[in-house]
Amino acid sequence: MKFLAPITLTLLTTTLYSQTTMCFKENHPSMSTIESTKLDGGECKSTYTLSEMKEMGWNVQDIKISNNSSGGYNYIYILKDSKEQTLNSALSEKQLENKIIKRLEEKKIKEKKENEAKKLAESISLGKDIYTNKCQSCHGGKGEKVAYNVGETLRDLSIQDIEHKIGRYTNDPNYGYGYNLIMRPIAAGITSENIENIKAYLDSINK
Repeated sequence: MKFLAPITLTLLTTTLYSQTTMCFKENHPSMSTIESTKLDGGECKSTYTLSEMKEMGWNVQDIKISNNSSGGYNYIYILKDSKEQTLNSALSEKQLENKIIKRLEEKKIKEKKENEAKKLAESISLGKDIYTNKCQSCHGGKGEKVAYNVGETLRDLSIQDIEHKIGRYTNDPNYGYGYNLIMRPIAAGITSENIENIKAYLDSINK
């Protein structure tokens, strides 16, 4: 997160008749559209654009623009509202920088968790389809059944265990307690990704 340093923020002294806020936009693609783009943080609240903030009486006191590795631009605005008469101890440069860094990191953590949850939901959905169509009749609705009374319950196996057994069914004609003829055609069509999805589905319904 070092793109913020060095940062020059002026006019952040204690002010009797003004309120200071900071807004930012990360990885914006074009300088020409930044004033009509909703800004994050501070009083902008991901709701107001820079132009709208100006219309509401906010003035730009300082701006920091930097490039990022994705080819976009990072913007940080320091805005002051002269209409509000509040005693507001202004943040020091270091405090303000740390506050921005913290907010950006929190945003990235939130986005990461949302992406992970979305991927898991997709994996569970795919696993359900595969399991229902290829596994459920022998292994039970939740993987709780020992197929043909031999082996282990599918829900209790790890991904590595399932991959090992699928591999044995596929490559070893003598594996499987005499049930190789049943499992081999199914195992031949199961990929590592399918196994991960099946395991995600079984875990989701066996909590």
